[in-house]
Amino acid sequence: MTSDAKRHLRHEALVGGISNAVFNGGIAWWLLKDGPALAWSGKHSFVVDIFATAFILPFIVALIVIPMHRRKLAKASIATMDFGVHSRVQRWVNRLPQSTSGNAFWFGLIGLCLAPVLPLLGFYIFGIEQIEPANYAVFKGLWAGLMAAVLVMPMVMSALRKN
Repeated sequence: MTSDAKRHLRHEALVGGISNAVFNGGIAWWLLKDGPALAWSGKHSFVVDIFATAFILPFIVALIVIPMHRRKLAKASIATMDFGVHSRVQRWVNRLPQSTSGNAFWFGLIGLCLAPVLPLLGFYIFGIEQIEPANYAVFKGLWAGLMAAVLVMPMVMSALRKN
């Protein structure tokens, strides 16, 4: 892979990560700032929010990132990207459907299956029963930003893969 491709992936991860951290943290703070502490269950459950975000965020990001990069590829302002047969990520990306909606669904499903595990396990291990809205907004911004930064790279690879 060329240094231009690596630079492009780093740039996209940085932009996707920071924008999603700010956006998700800001929305969480705005929606929750005057509410009660969030708990494991009940009307104000952080578990439900984490699972919903874990699917919706990658789904929406894929619906934005993939068509945007396909347009750039069609205009020849960016080249195809392929890590080669030795890359597990590339082999996995090559198995994704060609349709944008199919990609969005799979990225949402991957987010749903993988992203909630560590934060919820951490909350459990550290005995966190409740979390104040401001603290949750900071957590959610950082978590969503990290999730977006990680998942945007295979999204770009999917959009720029060779047919």
